[in-house]
Amino acid sequence: MQTQQTTSPASERLVRTLAALLLAVSLCLPSLSGCAGTESVANGGNATSSQQVSAGSAAAKLSDIPEYSGALCIDINEGQPGFSADDAARGSFLDFSELDFEGRCGAAAGLIGPETVSNAERGDISQVHPSGWLQHRYSFVDREMLYNRSHLIAHQLCGEDANERNLITGTRTMNAVGMTYYEELVGNYVRRTNNHVLYRVTPLFAANDLVARGVQMEAESVEDGGRAIRFNVFVYNVEPGVKIDYVTGDNWESSEIPAVKTKGEATTTRGADGDAALSQSAPSKHEAGASGTSGDSSSSASTAEQQTYILNKRSHKFHRPECDSVQSMSPSNKEEFTGLRQTLIDEGYTPCRSCNP
Repeated sequence: MQTQQTTSPASERLVRTLAALLLAVSLCLPSLSGCAGTESVANGGNATSSQQVSAGSAAAKLSDIPEYSGALCIDINEGQPGFSADDAARGSFLDFSELDFEGRCGAAAGLIGPETVSNAERGDISQVHPSGWLQHRYSFVDREMLYNRSHLIAHQLCGEDANERNLITGTRTMNAVGMTYYEELVGNYVRRTNNHVLYRVTPLFAANDLVARGVQMEAESVEDGGRAIRFNVFVYNVEPGVKIDYVTGDNWESSEIPAVKTKGEATTTRGADGDAALSQSAPSKHEAGASGTSGDSSSSASTAEQQTYILNKRSHKFHRPECDSVQSMSPSNKEEFTGLRQTLIDEGYTPCRSCNP
């Protein structure tokens, strides 16, 4: 008499699991780039085949980052970015990493140039809720809201709106003070020269954190080999007076987090010949009026942080003070604003196309 063999349910599940794993590996082997987990967007916004966002040879490690003590931005690798010759040879590109298993963003990179910079009004991004998004209001925080939906590659540099692969949970200070400083350096340079800048922003998470401890920002101007724009910095994701649980995103008022003592001006933001290279580029009228010369490092730092604009509250456009449109503006619609350009864009204002502030 033959004995019928039976298989336990546990054994069947194990066999099915192993088969699924083997199938997944076989699908990835023919094209490793297909498993890279990034979205590559060419000019015009059309998705192309995936390509890995390189971490570069100067990638930061959280274990090497000192605890925040008042310097909002610090240099990584002595300010030298980690781009390769292959990066420069790629041509125009924008790459955004796929979200990981925790829903977290990875590195975003691109070649920023006149083809990518945008003066258009930023679209609605309120439907995106990045990992760790537990919003709280504090009266002492600028605009009162602790968290911003922080673009890795700024809207002004690439025109991206509600791209979940490009938005992380960032404090108001990291987003509007730390990151904006470097974004303005790149954006102003591209608009002034029509040259290109290799650019990469990498959020750094510890273990199972849902909120990044900060972002690594790298940039290098292409046509001049990094003479005008070259930096590699870490910007802390902190808010003075607020303690953040980076694992969950929860937060509460605390005196343990000190005020910002130094911003981007304490970091290396030029190559060895960067000042000379910038001096050779014609500054915009407003930069020349505000700082006298674009070649002075401290002057360009203050220019990147604070500008005076004239707002039209009716049309929601902003202008340079010397713009002809300002003269014909109704006094009831006119308002003077001194602050960050990106702040106005975040509030829905668009730059005048005539004076290009």
